[in-house]
Amino acid sequence: MLGGQSAGKSSVLESIVGLDFLPRGDGVVTRRPLELRLNHASADITPWAKFEEDPGEKFTDFAKVKETIDFLTDKICGKSKNIVDKPIVLSIYSHTCPDLTMVDLPGITRIPMAGSDQPDNIE
Repeated sequence: MLGGQSAGKSSVLESIVGLDFLPRGDGVVTRRPLELRLNHASADITPWAKFEEDPGEKFTDFAKVKETIDFLTDKICGKSKNIVDKPIVLSIYSHTCPDLTMVDLPGITRIPMAGSDQPDNIE
């Protein structure tokens, strides 16, 4: 998905998936691309997720998925609103989502935020 900063791209993705799992906030929240690998599963399983960066852990608590996205973002981007092109890869297995792969991209930014690590040529 592509669009301006704070345009609602992540909200649209959550609607498609049918689960609440993406970080929210003011300003630049999506600072790394998020590759979502959606896998439709039977209705008799509890929805779950796994991150490519931590393949041994299976998440059934989607609040923890949200926290992990924040952690993995800060781990690579730092806490100063820097934007990095290295994606987070997240696979979700649920009866609420279709078999589909989507990428949530950082919003189009034209001017670097004051006090951030964003370069002057951010656009």
